[in-house]
Amino acid sequence: MDPATAVADIAAQSSPQPDKIAQLESIITALSSSADLLTFLTAVLQNGSNFGLVVIRPVVATFVSHITNTDTSTTTSDATLLEQTLANLQPVLVSFEEQDALIRERLASIYESQSRPTKAANILRGVKTDSGGSRIVSDDYRVELAVRILRNLLEDLDRDEAADADTAATSTDDDELAPAERVMIADDIISKTAAIIARSSSSSSSSSSSAPTPTSESSLLHFKLAQARVFEARKRFLDAASKFFELSHQQSAIDADDRLVCLSAAVSCALLSPAGPARGRLLASLIKDERLTAADSSASSLAPERSLLDKLFFDHLLPRSEIIDYLAACKRKIPRAHLISYGSSLSSPTDYERDSVLDKAVTEHNLLAASKLYSNISFDELAELLSLSSPDAAEGYAAKMIQERRLRAVIDRVDRLIYFSSSSSSASASASLGNYLSDEYERSLLKQWDSEILSVCLLVEDTVAKVQKSYPDLALAL
Repeated sequence: MDPATAVADIAAQSSPQPDKIAQLESIITALSSSADLLTFLTAVLQNGSNFGLVVIRPVVATFVSHITNTDTSTTTSDATLLEQTLANLQPVLVSFEEQDALIRERLASIYESQSRPTKAANILRGVKTDSGGSRIVSDDYRVELAVRILRNLLEDLDRDEAADADTAATSTDDDELAPAERVMIADDIISKTAAIIARSSSSSSSSSSSAPTPTSESSLLHFKLAQARVFEARKRFLDAASKFFELSHQQSAIDADDRLVCLSAAVSCALLSPAGPARGRLLASLIKDERLTAADSSASSLAPERSLLDKLFFDHLLPRSEIIDYLAACKRKIPRAHLISYGSSLSSPTDYERDSVLDKAVTEHNLLAASKLYSNISFDELAELLSLSSPDAAEGYAAKMIQERRLRAVIDRVDRLIYFSSSSSSASASASLGNYLSDEYERSLLKQWDSEILSVCLLVEDTVAKVQKSYPDLALAL
């Protein structure tokens, strides 16, 4: 008998509801084809007014359990069945959120087995966790779901970011998202999940609950790793370095080699971070790590990281050749997105382009290193030292770092010189730089500048008024 006819016959009966549930569930077990199963579900939902929610809920729950527990659920036909079931449940989703979640989790597993992580992430993002309905969702489930979404969003992110623009433009896969969009989505999920973790930690500490289970500990570690990768992709390198450094000390949950990879990533993020006091504090923590100096195989595998870290910490100049050597030898490779500029592509994985994130970071570091070597330097000499295209570019780097309080110096645009605070060539320069280091003196200079600007504006206004009074025809003509 056709499933739709069988369902209609049961709906027309006046038998008790438990009997109707048993008859409908017996039909489910007898169906094997996807078409018959979808026909059955459609018929049950269409006869919802005859059955009532008391009958439909357990029947739909049995139906979803049947199609999600099929052994051959990795085939394309079963994925289609699950997708169409999701579509059929959308009009009555508020009553079947639990079943919707089960279908989405199973679909995500199928897409993961088919190497379609973005599609899996998009399906999982549709799971309702805060709808306020009858379904109760724990914080642990929310965290585990978020971690699974993040792992799918960030899978092969480095490879995708390095793809040529032409390849991305001609892609016809409708479930793919641009790397930048995936990072933005992941960043939003991380912000919400961090609040859930903080709330759970606060409630567990106040109630003196037991220690977290290994599963929850694993989820937290994966979440922190996703945080570090998103921070790195969003160019928040100081935050990323701190997270990678924290993960490198998780001895109980991460094996030794992976911890060294995290430590290498922390050093690379320190290289990419803006030169200044904040990076100096981070480098001071990194350089104390015994794993970079220990006389064993782990230290030898991190020799490039140790060599670079010494130069960063002691403000040595970094020539381009040494950076290229580091790119070739470091344990954890720097994402290619930070090695290219304006969507370009590299011919060699151990090189980096001008105006890339890495190039700008190295230029700022070398500028800070130059401030330790010179008392003053001309724009032309600084541009040559930093391998910049023009003296104006060198002045721009210096002005930006001074404005952000990452470099203590004074720019003399008349003589085209930069005076650094580390030393001075004359008593007057020393006094000026000493006063510059005082915040009160800096505020007084700003007030003096504002006062002078105001006086000039008042003089201009007074002059205009006199011109209008003495030569009204000229004022009208202007």
